[in-house]
Amino acid sequence: MSKIEEAMQKKAEAEHRGKGRVGEKDTTPQSGVPSRRITPPPPAEKVDEHIVSFHRPRSGLTENFKRIRLVIENMLPEITNKVIMFTSSDGAEGKTTAALNLAAVLAHDTKKRVIVVDADMRHPKMHTLLGMKVRQGFGDLLTSDAPVETVVVETPVPGLSAVLCGEIPPNPSELFGTERCRELFAELKERYDCVVVDTSPVLPVVDTVRVAPCADGVILVVEAAKTSRKKIRQAVQMLNNANASVMGFLLNKGQVVLSDHYAAQYSSGG
Repeated sequence: MSKIEEAMQKKAEAEHRGKGRVGEKDTTPQSGVPSRRITPPPPAEKVDEHIVSFHRPRSGLTENFKRIRLVIENMLPEITNKVIMFTSSDGAEGKTTAALNLAAVLAHDTKKRVIVVDADMRHPKMHTLLGMKVRQGFGDLLTSDAPVETVVVETPVPGLSAVLCGEIPPNPSELFGTERCRELFAELKERYDCVVVDTSPVLPVVDTVRVAPCADGVILVVEAAKTSRKKIRQAVQMLNNANASVMGFLLNKGQVVLSDHYAAQYSSGG
């Protein structure tokens, strides 16, 4: 029994022991499997101001991410359910903010099922930007056989679900190369129309190189006037060697186009 299932079982037993009090209704399913309690998302004002696609849906900055959405659709026309990963060559280039902005734009389409996944097991930030607490998440799924739905939470962004980082395992790079990891992304892709994934930077650790082949497309976030062309070339080469599908670059905090595929610019804090 996994850690998640053990916790659910203990909770069910505790609730069962509490039954029998006068006037209390038995809400345990007949199957004996405890229902998962959905925690309400935090207030919308808790979402970081740099998630402009949520706070200012009609702004010019949001339009940039709508253009990226269109480019992705045009580049992957035959793929209905998509897994799109965001990474960078080095840290602090704005990849998490970019991933959430795109996810918020995708969630504008009420007919689409959209989920974000925090697969950065080194410096996870998605929960902070969403104003949410870290509970069980992707790290727990990697180290157990628990169902995906046990860690899915609703975010303050309408229509956007999330799998946060959860408990960070001691060996994430090894876990990202396992069959269990591939099965998780395959299940997420089956359940959702678009899966937006935040991963670790490419150069400091090998996590993203191991997990990138699970994606239909990888977007490399580049900070203008900071990221060297040498680092960009190294990151792209490592991803290509891993048979990842690099779609292009998203230029952050600048005006210079560094990609033959596409680029967009926006102002962010991380």
